[in-house]
Amino acid sequence: MKVVGILGCGWLGIPLGVNLQKKKWHVKASRRSDEGIELLKKNRLEHYKIEVTPQNIIGNIDFFKELSCLIISLPPNRKSQSNNHVQKIRLLLKKIKLLDIKKIIFLSSTSVYGSMGGVYDEISTPRPERPSAKALLSCEQLILDHASSSIIVRLGGLIGNNRNPIFQLQGKLISNPEGVINFITQRDAIGGIEAILKLPIEKGGIFNLVSPHHPKRKEYYEFVTKKYALPAPKFDEEKFVHRIIISDAILKETTFEFKDDNLLI
Repeated sequence: MKVVGILGCGWLGIPLGVNLQKKKWHVKASRRSDEGIELLKKNRLEHYKIEVTPQNIIGNIDFFKELSCLIISLPPNRKSQSNNHVQKIRLLLKKIKLLDIKKIIFLSSTSVYGSMGGVYDEISTPRPERPSAKALLSCEQLILDHASSSIIVRLGGLIGNNRNPIFQLQGKLISNPEGVINFITQRDAIGGIEAILKLPIEKGGIFNLVSPHHPKRKEYYEFVTKKYALPAPKFDEEKFVHRIIISDAILKETTFEFKDDNLLI
């Protein structure tokens, strides 16, 4: 039985872990808080309390033992210094090297491409702007340098199960209404990661996970405000940037197919 560890098993990691268990994977899941551990227990996931700091890995390190693959789902904390996150990943890689874990999948973000207009695929040059995106790109490079079998998954904006940017945009002007969205549903993110897990152990590289449906931001946010019975959105019409991110690699190198090819439902 293959053993996969999900470090930072949260909104995406829990349903991913549950799905993998149904398919006979042995799943080990970690969270850093007592509340997080309770969620893992409720979902019947083998649970380990672990916190990664820039200086140390605190908690039950039995989590790392006998893993076939480690999925790292630790987004940068916007309130802390970005170089702290890079140091956390550097520390993790030292631990992984000692334990001889063969496969790492790092969940990153399409924010590493920056906000300039254009069409971006996996071979496009990243141009991160925000400190958190710069930290992610630095982490990606550390992980790719660690082993040729390492995989980077650049996720679009995650939506689903009452998670949507519209909840944070209430009362704000939404920028770039004529631009398009680059989102991924929880269901397709899980399906894409599962497809990547099935690749040969020696296979590495970068995979975007972004829905092929790119409605205009104005169309999308008007739709979701009605869907969730929220006040009508307001838009800042001054700026237009056409930025579209495509997921070429996963469609070429796996059997994965997007299930949610219409985000206006």
